[in-house]
Amino acid sequence: LVSVIMPAFNCENYISKAIESILSQTYTNWELLVSDDYSTDNTAKLIRGFDDPRIKIFTNNRNQGYLKSCNKLFAECKGDFITFQD
Repeated sequence: LVSVIMPAFNCENYISKAIESILSQTYTNWELLVSDDYSTDNTAKLIRGFDDPRIKIFTNNRNQGYLKSCNKLFAECKGDFITFQD
């Protein structure tokens, strides 16, 4: 299992394409952990629009920044390998 960590903050213009790029991989044994870091745009709504059981969504109740968001996701990973999608 490969865990893909994706922190997200105010990236409504790019988040769908970033998630789609993971979904289109030929390797299928992965989990995608996405953290919305209290975005003020439509980032969270777009993330929730994906329906794939391999996507795990986390939402911060306040902006915590990139490093804290990554560490939170890292702690939730189940994979033998971990990578980042920024």
